[in-house]
Amino acid sequence: MKEFKLKIYRYNPEKDEKGTYQEYILPLFKGMTILDALFYIKENIDSTLSFRAYCRAAICGSCAILVNGHPKLACKTQVKDMLELFETDTLKLDPLPSYKVVRDLVVDYSKALDRFMKIKPYLIPDPNVVPLGKDEETIIYPEEHKKYDPYTDCILCGSCFAVCPVKNLDENYAGPFQFARLARFSEDKRDAIKDERAKLAFSLNVWNCLRCERCTDVCPKHVPITHGIAVLRSKTINEFEDYVGVKHAKAIFEDIKKQGYLNENTLIVRTKGIKGALESLPLAFKMITKGKTMPFFQKKIKNQDELKDLLK
Repeated sequence: MKEFKLKIYRYNPEKDEKGTYQEYILPLFKGMTILDALFYIKENIDSTLSFRAYCRAAICGSCAILVNGHPKLACKTQVKDMLELFETDTLKLDPLPSYKVVRDLVVDYSKALDRFMKIKPYLIPDPNVVPLGKDEETIIYPEEHKKYDPYTDCILCGSCFAVCPVKNLDENYAGPFQFARLARFSEDKRDAIKDERAKLAFSLNVWNCLRCERCTDVCPKHVPITHGIAVLRSKTINEFEDYVGVKHAKAIFEDIKKQGYLNENTLIVRTKGIKGALESLPLAFKMITKGKTMPFFQKKIKNQDELKDLLK
């Protein structure tokens, strides 16, 4: 029978000052998942190994870990697929980054959950929409359900929060799955504060998202997180016109509408004003010397009329 190795992060706060890695050699069974491998170790090799797992059906999200540096659900990820993908006989398992490690592959989610509770992550029934009596029901039409249905697939595994670069720089930034839940309720006609959800997102710095798409990329349920963030931004764009992020978005849109290209030479002035442009002069000179600036005068792209129709 073919064998493979697992190199697993081990850490016991009662004994260890820092984490180390321990290697295990396992037989490779047909259909074996990473979680199967972890249970095999715990039941047959080392009973001290700690990890989280509940449903074993990619629903609860508790078994999320790093497999060769990439967030994966252990119960969903096939060992054979990972060995072939990385062309190796050894897989490295780590706890999710950005969380405090409790022990081995187990992490403390309280930091992410504290931010989650700030968004009021539950339906607040609108009495004008949701009947008070038990004999009546709220009718949701397919086109209405379609608006928020993609966000309901989130299982709160925390993978997106683990890889988000902004949440480490901004303590007030809610986080990816938090904003996805906000977007979900902002589109639900049954919610009493749906119109206030976007304002809540603004107060939690939704405009600080870098749109690196990393959160959406690692989501095991393919939740369109960055699209949800865009939805929340679009709901605040007219109410917070003086905000730098809003100015930035509008300037880009107007450039594309006008000529089909982004005019980076004037973008900083329209976004941050004269003062902001002057503060950015050192960076501008570096870009000029490196040939990273674009021509000041640009021609319009071809088929401009077709582009305008798309923008509408």
